[in-house]
Amino acid sequence: MSLIFERIQADGIAELSYVVGDDSEGVAAVFDPTPDVENYLELARENNLSITHIFETHIHADLMSGARELCARVDSAKIFASHEGGARYGFDTEAVKDGDTFTLGKTVITARHTPGHTPEHMSYELAEKGREKKPWGVLTGDSLFVSSAGRPDLLGSGEAKKLAKQQFHTLRDYFLKLSDSVMIHPAHGAGSPCGADIGDRLQSTIGYERDSNPF
Repeated sequence: MSLIFERIQADGIAELSYVVGDDSEGVAAVFDPTPDVENYLELARENNLSITHIFETHIHADLMSGARELCARVDSAKIFASHEGGARYGFDTEAVKDGDTFTLGKTVITARHTPGHTPEHMSYELAEKGREKKPWGVLTGDSLFVSSAGRPDLLGSGEAKKLAKQQFHTLRDYFLKLSDSVMIHPAHGAGSPCGADIGDRLQSTIGYERDSNPF
């Protein structure tokens, strides 16, 4: 097995998307794709991978999703998104619920409902097959950033209090219960309006965030 894990940063904005693949099986998943889908298609071609899964962590308020365009370019792919988002995504998706798992070669992806930034928000754990309860990484979307967390007020003042409470429980009841060694891979870096004072680094660990994240 050779794990493929690639972070792609959009030009000019602090948006991060990811390609996770297994070149022994020739399969890959894309997380939070931007409209510049050629980035993902080229990476898949270079590594002889077939994109089978396209995951959205949440409904984005600050950018356009490339999920529908990417799916249209890849016959083998389906779009997966939180069942709580429903028609608000604006395109057809396969409904994802907390605890759902997806096998990608020897990597298992587990969906975790992490509301707070948005009500439907999902994060995705990455683990070796057979070690699903000990993930090595989490694609955190806009839920947990480096030295910050997703803002709960972007849907308006009417939802902010409820979402802030959900974000509190997401951080304490989910993220802080993960092992210190677990890597976090957020959907934004420094400069994004989706979190306050996001750190300059593009990845972190649960242990580092436990010690230094003010949230």
